[in-house]
Amino acid sequence: MLGDQIMTKTSKNTGLLNNLEYEKMLDRALNMLPTEIKMEESFEIPKLEIIIEGQRTTIINWKDIIKKLDRDEKIVLRYLEHRLGTVGWISAGRAVFQGRYKKARLNKLIDLFIREYVICDVCGRPHTRLVKEKGRWIKICDACGAWRVVEKI
Repeated sequence: MLGDQIMTKTSKNTGLLNNLEYEKMLDRALNMLPTEIKMEESFEIPKLEIIIEGQRTTIINWKDIIKKLDRDEKIVLRYLEHRLGTVGWISAGRAVFQGRYKKARLNKLIDLFIREYVICDVCGRPHTRLVKEKGRWIKICDACGAWRVVEKI
């Protein structure tokens, strides 16, 4: 009976000690994170500025969009070409597509690209990178460590 009381008090104290050590380890881990990952920020892409000239659609602020996405412009261009079913090229910091496309459609495609290839599915942060491994594209999150095989571009 006395032994049971001692064991109960000891296990409660051990639980308390383990909880305190956990808190210390958690604080240490959070302090080791890079500041850009710890910062709470909203991820917004500037809306596309386009010009339609004849049968060509030009995205004027292409460089700003690529910089914000932090992806290779060839990957984004290939994605848009595939989704639009047309050819495109980069000329003087602008993306040019053969055909007439509305701003709303292009903005929606950029949003879909962001959801699939930029934003982490687990933590919802944009701190990801694309890695090609054995013919597959893998999106790896630098914030939480999650990874996922994404649709082939």
